[in-house]
Amino acid sequence: MNSDEQRAYRQLGLDRLEQLLMQLPERAFAADFFVDSSIRALSNLPTRPDGALPYEGLYGAGKAFDDYRDIATDRLEELLISLSGFKDIDEGVDQQIRLLSNLPPKAAGVAPYVRLFNLRSAAPDPDDRALQSLDIESNEEFVTTDMLLQIVGSNELVSRIKMMTPGMNATLKRYQINSKLRIAHFLAQVIHESGGFRWLRELWGPTEAQEWYEGRRDLGNNHPGDGFRFRGRGIIQLTGRANYQKFFDELGVDVVSKPELVENFPHAVLAAGWFWKGKSINDPADQDNVREVTRRVNGGFNGLAERIAILERAKLVLS
Repeated sequence: MNSDEQRAYRQLGLDRLEQLLMQLPERAFAADFFVDSSIRALSNLPTRPDGALPYEGLYGAGKAFDDYRDIATDRLEELLISLSGFKDIDEGVDQQIRLLSNLPPKAAGVAPYVRLFNLRSAAPDPDDRALQSLDIESNEEFVTTDMLLQIVGSNELVSRIKMMTPGMNATLKRYQINSKLRIAHFLAQVIHESGGFRWLRELWGPTEAQEWYEGRRDLGNNHPGDGFRFRGRGIIQLTGRANYQKFFDELGVDVVSKPELVENFPHAVLAAGWFWKGKSINDPADQDNVREVTRRVNGGFNGLAERIAILERAKLVLS
């Protein structure tokens, strides 16, 4: 395994660990203690005092537990990502992913991450006719790659966001997300939902909630295995056979027989635009009503503070 492959595996693992942690209730889990201990070890800091909660003493007081998790997982990535060779901490990251995902332990002698992820180019397969069947060229540029990077607030995924930009502009045009206010609200939601465009496919444990996907008539999951097959994909997590079928009907691209297309650009973005239009989210966006926009996307108000922060950043960049 060369250094680029190692780094790619490590990035996938750290992203997955962050995603899993952010889905947990706001209390200390074993994975939180692992992240805390790893940061201290890599930073040559004293070990956590006996009886102290994870992250205590690292990042000040008064923050919500999810905020500590967010800061800590970003810090762990900064410390670990460029180290040469897999370390014991990589083994620990692999182990925590497996524990949180209800997966079996890693086989002895196997490098961390390699049985969890398949490395592949983010570029679409040039021989995939279905993926090429949609013309995504747009003669209108609502956003640039640099603007998207500023709104995300990170340069970690430059190549992915550069690849995504044409599809983003085509989506904004196709679904009339065409004012600065609409675009700001759309980007705030999809950036939050996808972890800054990191997560294009729902992590599958399966968790208890995911097991419930099986046989759900409201999602159209009427065949065995539909829950897994039509799990959340794209930057807003298109979920369920019925929604994949409707998206197929809209675009004429067969994402029912090949659902993994929704993990790739441009479909990962177009699916979000299709969802946005179907929920008539331009209406509350025009009123600058972030709570109603969030409710229509999320069904509740999870992550509202972060959505608002991204929204304000988007407004500034787009102004």
